[in-house]
Amino acid sequence: MTPSRSDAYRRRSPLTPGRWALLNGGFLLFLLVLFVVTVRNADADYRRDEARAVATAKTEAGLKRIGSVSKHVWDETVWVVTGKDAEGVEWIVWERASGLVKEKLEDGLSEKRIRELFASQHPGSDIVRLLPGWFDNQPAWEIRYVADPDTGRQSIDFYAFKDGTKLKTYDLPGRTAG
Repeated sequence: MTPSRSDAYRRRSPLTPGRWALLNGGFLLFLLVLFVVTVRNADADYRRDEARAVATAKTEAGLKRIGSVSKHVWDETVWVVTGKDAEGVEWIVWERASGLVKEKLEDGLSEKRIRELFASQHPGSDIVRLLPGWFDNQPAWEIRYVADPDTGRQSIDFYAFKDGTKLKTYDLPGRTAG
């Protein structure tokens, strides 16, 4: 018996179900690699600047162990690095374009103390973000919080790092009730 045309075509088809699965798997792997490379490239500038801030804190500010690193952007971009020196003293360093500002962590308000101060001034307000930064030409704490829970409107308060004096409040635009 001679095979029909459709049988001969089926035998010659290079894309069997196993090959389709292999082709689809290869394509998914390609998409995954492309995604990872894209994310890494998007994050590369930030990571490079962060590494530079850590290196500066170690070489110029004398920190031996790094605790945290954060970027604060307001009137100017400032990297804030916390860590310990060789004697174990905790420091906070603000890296500005004009130079470094280095303070003992114990000479200013800790994160815990600034949270307590904020809670006493804004009972029941939820903090969205709290980070050290630079405001009004001095070290500061920035606290972003929900000012109006009914509308979700947020505000930002700046407090002096040294003594917790409130420097300024910004009310952010948001939804209005009604």
